[in-house]
Amino acid sequence: MTIRRDKSKLVSGLSVENRILGNETFAAITAVEGMALGSASRARLASMRERRLTHGEQRAEIIRAYLESK
Repeated sequence: MTIRRDKSKLVSGLSVENRILGNETFAAITAVEGMALGSASRARLASMRERRLTHGEQRAEIIRAYLESK
């Protein structure tokens, strides 16, 4: 018997916006993994906080910065 899952339903029952990590959580995870932010990333995060970007806007800015660095 094969069980099909409706991919339109969310795995956790939360929307994408509610599953985005906060700054403290992200910092704790990266510290455990031995990663550290560079100066440009720290400046970008500070700028995003000051501009009070939405989660979606923050995500788009981070992706844009990543793609520009390639």
